[in-house]
Amino acid sequence: MDKKELEELRYDVAHYLLSNMSKGSQFQYALDKMLTLFQDYSEEELKRIIPKSKMKKKKSKGGGF
Repeated sequence: MDKKELEELRYDVAHYLLSNMSKGSQFQYALDKMLTLFQDYSEEELKRIIPKSKMKKKKSKGGGF
């Protein structure tokens, strides 16, 4: 089996396994993969990726109504 055929086999196996997962499991797997990809990014690099409107706002203490 040459490199191209092995790559295609890997793709087919990955596709088969993912297609048998639930949607929730697929999402969790993708999220875990993204976290692994971003583990070496700095705070500044991460902030450049996400839109400012999506950044979590810090909650203030107390206040009530």
